[in-house]
Amino acid sequence: MDPRIYLGLDDDAKGDVIERYRRGHEIRKVVVFYPEKFIPPFCLDDDRVTYAGAIMYKHFYRLLQEIDTRTLIVFNEVLRTQNRYDLTYNCIRHYLQQTPHSLVFQMFPQIDGHDDFMILFDFVTQSRWKSRRFDLNLILDTVGVEVEPHPIAFRRVDVRTSERTKRRYAKERRRRFEELGARDPHTLPRNLYLLGGSDKRAHIDKQALPLFGDEQLYVARNQRLSRDNIVTYHTLAPGQRPTVIVEFPHRFIEFADFMTETRRACFDVLCADLKVDDWYFQRYTEWSERIRETCTSLQE
Repeated sequence: MDPRIYLGLDDDAKGDVIERYRRGHEIRKVVVFYPEKFIPPFCLDDDRVTYAGAIMYKHFYRLLQEIDTRTLIVFNEVLRTQNRYDLTYNCIRHYLQQTPHSLVFQMFPQIDGHDDFMILFDFVTQSRWKSRRFDLNLILDTVGVEVEPHPIAFRRVDVRTSERTKRRYAKERRRRFEELGARDPHTLPRNLYLLGGSDKRAHIDKQALPLFGDEQLYVARNQRLSRDNIVTYHTLAPGQRPTVIVEFPHRFIEFADFMTETRRACFDVLCADLKVDDWYFQRYTEWSERIRETCTSLQE
């Protein structure tokens, strides 16, 4: 069975797949959907529409008129939400009813749980099974999936915090617990996680060179830890490839985007001796294991 879903490919390999499919199926028109942060360098002369643009009237009605049975729809890193019935996904379903030809390129098979993969499955099956949860037998019997493995690995680097930080952490934890009420409980770790930042910055300043080397680049949540060798997930420049994590982002999709941009999957992680750092390290370790399990199952 020819693959229709490709996981982990780089841009050159994606372009090769599209060209082979185009020649093998006498494709007249190619439409590429992509999020703005992943502008594809391939299909430059084809119809390219941003993920946000998929629901705009100026594209929606035009594409419904132009897409036919000789049109190939390409999805480049468009797994943006876990809501299978998101408005953008529903608009895309209308386009897919016009043609049997579609290809999906995604770095990882899911944002969090393996049910997310069924969104990609919908894109190449015209949503015929959109009410089904992750069903490996159905997937493997219905579509071809090609997986280029990128095993995710985290190595913990312990950072001692000052007594002042520990006191501040305990005080802030009590205050936020008292004020939490009915708010999202994840606001607690999101805020507490930042309190070890000054100690991590001191660790970087004192030990980074002998421990990691002169060219080491770190990534943090925001710019409060201003250093030439510390970037953030949102200010990462093209070509920058940090390998040390100062802080994980709270949302898994932000880290998946970061790995897609840098094409790195193995990282050292600075972990302060605070419970919240243990929580984040364990949370991301379990997340990486879920991705590995899904990729492994799809290769069977």
